[in-house]
Amino acid sequence: MGSTNIGAIIRTLRGAASSWLRGVPGVCRGGPRVRERRRRGETERARWPEHIRRSGFQRKALVWHGKHDIRCEAVPDPKIEHPRDAIIKVTSCAICGSDLHIFNGIIPQMNSGDVVGHETMGEVVEVGAENKTLKVGDRIVVPFTISCGECFFCKRGFFSGCERTNPDREKAATLWGNAPGGLFGYSHLLGGYAGGQAEYLRVPYADVGPIKVPDGLDDEQVLFLSDIFPTGYMGAEFCDIQGGETIAIWGAVRSVNSRSAAHSCLARSVSSRSTRCRSGSRWPSQPEPRRSISGKRTSTTASWN
Repeated sequence: MGSTNIGAIIRTLRGAASSWLRGVPGVCRGGPRVRERRRRGETERARWPEHIRRSGFQRKALVWHGKHDIRCEAVPDPKIEHPRDAIIKVTSCAICGSDLHIFNGIIPQMNSGDVVGHETMGEVVEVGAENKTLKVGDRIVVPFTISCGECFFCKRGFFSGCERTNPDREKAATLWGNAPGGLFGYSHLLGGYAGGQAEYLRVPYADVGPIKVPDGLDDEQVLFLSDIFPTGYMGAEFCDIQGGETIAIWGAVRSVNSRSAAHSCLARSVSSRSTRCRSGSRWPSQPEPRRSISGKRTSTTASWN
């Protein structure tokens, strides 16, 4: 797929999201206006058409209806289904590169009406009776993976391989050889869970994965902990960086994943020696931004070509 097509897809996804993402911090404009509405006690829901408010279809979300067909629609509000669940009011979310696979119809077992999105954070508005970790009002970042914390893999730290959160794990194992755990908004092959590009989200096993956000940090500073930054960090961790190496990160130019990997490389190179990170692309027509990143204990430079 060429870079032009990727740009067009991203613009289409952003256009679909714009009808409700206005005012979501870190995604698009309108934040101060929306916060002022909330301060005055107004709600978006109160302005919806009467037939929607009476229908039982409450929140707005981005919904998949087929290849290249994602719409902003009203869908049923999430409910507590398990005593360890939590419901959050989404304050920020992001579009991941993995969403392109769904947009292009590559991921099997997506059903018309599925809510997409897996990079999400928000404020807890309801918790299940057995969830002793979270309370109403907590701000949390929600990981892409859904993990029980109790199975063989979770106990050993391999949370993405959770054996309990994917009810269709046999089908996934048939297709891929191994079955991952459940994932938000990523087909019925991976649990059929509603995604987080919505106003509200049910978080299963919310006492295991979600990260509480400390006071003083805004959404833009922590949202990428949901998926993209840990992905880059894992790649850097696999490299076993000691300091003094030259690290090549091969991927899309200006991709957040590539930059997350670069930042992670620098963070792990705690030696006084210099570590250089360079990421590249197979599309020579892309612009060539360059920037320097200085680590705390090492002199480092990252270049994007």
